[in-house]
Amino acid sequence: MNRVRKILVLLIFTSISLTAQETLKFERVIETDSVGKELIFVSVNDWFATTYNSANDVIQMADKDAGVIVGNGSMSFNYKGMSYVCYEGYLKYTIKVYIKDNRFKVVLTNFNHTVKPGNAASCALGVLTTAEVYATKGMSKKYHNKVWDGLKLKAETYSEGIFNSLAEKTKDIKNDNGGGDW
Repeated sequence: MNRVRKILVLLIFTSISLTAQETLKFERVIETDSVGKELIFVSVNDWFATTYNSANDVIQMADKDAGVIVGNGSMSFNYKGMSYVCYEGYLKYTIKVYIKDNRFKVVLTNFNHTVKPGNAASCALGVLTTAEVYATKGMSKKYHNKVWDGLKLKAETYSEGIFNSLAEKTKDIKNDNGGGDW
């Protein structure tokens, strides 16, 4: 019986540690007012084209019938202070948009911190997770953990901006032919 308890406790701790390290993800469902899937798809696709410098480089898949657009984006990242210069780089992410009649869901995930060429590879913190801290030991623990928090905050703030931008773009979609009789 004692052996069964030990195995059970081990399984519980393993499941807790696995869920504590889930990939960081932000998502939001955005409602539209009586707009069909096709018009939402066109509007979101247009948003990609106007938001990113090159939608062709960002969009990895766009399937109108399935109502799915998947893209990869990137934003620059730096943390203030001379001690943090090696962390300067990029926060890359995946954006997925799932479209149905009258609504669509936006999911931002796979946030990955990379550093600029020439910066120490040890300063690249990689995939962001829901873990509270990045490092629990080592000489760079203090710096890594501060930047870890900064990266997660930047990802959250950036995601909110994406959600708001998409909601604004799609709030006035009309079932018309593009603005009247032209």
